[in-house]
Amino acid sequence: MYVDESGDDGLVNSPTRYYVLTGLVVHELRWRAYLEEIITLRRQFRQQFQLKLREEFHAGKMLTRPGELARIAKHDRLTMIRLFADHLARLTDINLINIVVDKQGKPAGFGVFELAWKTLIQRFENTVSHHNFPGPQNADERGAIYCDHTQDKKLTNLLRQMRRFNPIPNQPMFGAGA
Repeated sequence: MYVDESGDDGLVNSPTRYYVLTGLVVHELRWRAYLEEIITLRRQFRQQFQLKLREEFHAGKMLTRPGELARIAKHDRLTMIRLFADHLARLTDINLINIVVDKQGKPAGFGVFELAWKTLIQRFENTVSHHNFPGPQNADERGAIYCDHTQDKKLTNLLRQMRRFNPIPNQPMFGAGA
């Protein structure tokens, strides 16, 4: 699972109301073929829109803070985002996991980062262990998480904790407990 975040996990003076994690899940037997497809699409973008292969393709940056990408007309940047989304939708053996934390009204000290990452990891683990992702199936499925280097130490500590102690709270309709 390749994970990226949007927003920040701060509660005080934060420029964003939401903290969002998105995980793109690709089965190990499909990742190379899908990587090649994305590279082919990026080459098309280079040829058609002059987007360099090494330039980051990040929707927020392309829309609100284009920087060097301002050389590409905004309607072309929107077209690239749409083409990329349409292309991902055609890849049948991928799955997305989205976690959205609305920070509004949360008390001081509320663990936005911890809640979001724990929820993402638990959802990933449960879906892998129950063989509920689309695509090929192995007898004994495993998962790996890849993300950028935002808050490495905090995430490493959380993962170490979750390996040993990872209770999943009951839904309210089932009463207290885990």
